[in-house]
Amino acid sequence: MGGDEGRFREKYTLGDRAGEYAIHGGGLPVKVKGVEGVVAVVVVSGMKQEEDHMVVIECMEEYLGKLKS
Repeated sequence: MGGDEGRFREKYTLGDRAGEYAIHGGGLPVKVKGVEGVVAVVVVSGMKQEEDHMVVIECMEEYLGKLKS
């Protein structure tokens, strides 16, 4: 979204509630094959948003790699 609050609000049809949400990295929706929609969200916060996001990605890659072995 590039920090575009208006675009974020419109995409997710948040209307007046848009101010309750922040556009930052650090979260990853979890979907399961054969299941409709998002079943969970993994969120990390406390570092720079890029670092938060990379913690989630690296952990999910490690976890999914173990499932394949």
